[in-house]
Amino acid sequence: MNKLRAIMAYFCANYPHKSELSKARLTKLVYLADWYSALMRNHRMTDIDWVFNHYGPYVDNITDLASLDGDFSITPQRTTYGGNKFVISYNGDNVEGLFNESELDILNAIISKTKAMYFNEFIDFVYSTYPVSSNERYSKLNLELLAEQYRATHVNQTLRN
Repeated sequence: MNKLRAIMAYFCANYPHKSELSKARLTKLVYLADWYSALMRNHRMTDIDWVFNHYGPYVDNITDLASLDGDFSITPQRTTYGGNKFVISYNGDNVEGLFNESELDILNAIISKTKAMYFNEFIDFVYSTYPVSSNERYSKLNLELLAEQYRATHVNQTLRN
């Protein structure tokens, strides 16, 4: 099983607020998995080439895979503000065994950190991550390099304080 598919399935199966797993939120959860993996393990969990577009870190990979894979479904729903959203769900086999302990720690930490966030707070959190806050829109985000820069900057700031 492809790692991206496994991550998407894991979030769909384990995120406590299933109706919040819109295409946008699921995409950004996968971005967070890649970012935190780059920070903690020096490499991303997926092979996605992330781009900082006008809606933050974005790629079509997540939506495309969900559209093509029969174990995922995309359901149109209304937001609390009356807008449209498309919720992604997963109805396939359990994927937990496809991850090592450090990967599960990252995925579970992301769920724990974001599960109580309303959408705007969640987006603000994603925008506060170093790859987004330190780059201009339409930049390609090299998460491994950005993690290295972040660690160097953060360590230097900590040593100065």
